[in-house]
Order: sequence, then C-alpha cells, then structure tokens
Amino acid sequence: MGAEQNADNRREFRDGEDPTKMANQPALRTSSGAIWLGIGALLVVICLIVLIPLIPLGNPAPLFGAVLIVLLYAAMIVVRFAVHRPVARLRALAALFGLIALIGLLAVLISAYAGTP
Repeated sequence: MGAEQNADNRREFRDGEDPTKMANQPALRTSSGAIWLGIGALLVVICLIVLIPLIPLGNPAPLFGAVLIVLLYAAMIVVRFAVHRPVARLRALAALFGLIALIGLLAVLISAYAGTP
C-alpha cells in the first residue's frame, strides 16, 4: 500500500513540480477554503482580545488595527464564496490571513512603542 501511495503522489506532481514547495501544499491546492476561515476566525478573536484592552490608552493604532482586522476577515469570507478558481481562492485566503497577523502585530507594536516616553 505504501508503494501505491508514493506512485500516486509522484503522478500528482509531474512536470518537475516539487511537492515540498510551499505553493504545492494541500492547503494551497486542494482545500475548499473552510479551514482558512476557521483558523482566520481564531486569529481574529486572538487579535481582538489583545487589541481591545489597548484602545482606552488613547493611541488610535489598536482601534484602527481592530477595525482593519475585522474588515480583512470579512474580505476572507467574500473571497471564499466569490472566487471560483481553487488555487486563486486559496492563495488569496492565505494572503488575507497573513495580513491579519501582520496588522495585529503592527497595531500592538505601535501601541507599545507610542506609550514609551
């Protein structure tokens, strides 16, 4: 059975494609996109748990970051259902997920450094 599976894997990646490359991972080739929405929702909740308590400190970065994160997640939902080409949809979801993480990190860092005298 192991040899048959290896043969199937080799057939899937003909044309010299490397199955270990990031762009050839199942999450970017064969997923429906639902996993990206689930993990994205988890990341949004974590970001908001961190950012919302920072809003009363007076710096606009946490509020701006929280709003932008919610908008990026809404864009993920739209992309999941509006983009029909699987590879394009999954790459867009991955990019939006990365932007959510980046915006959350930047909002926290800006807030932290702005509060430093």
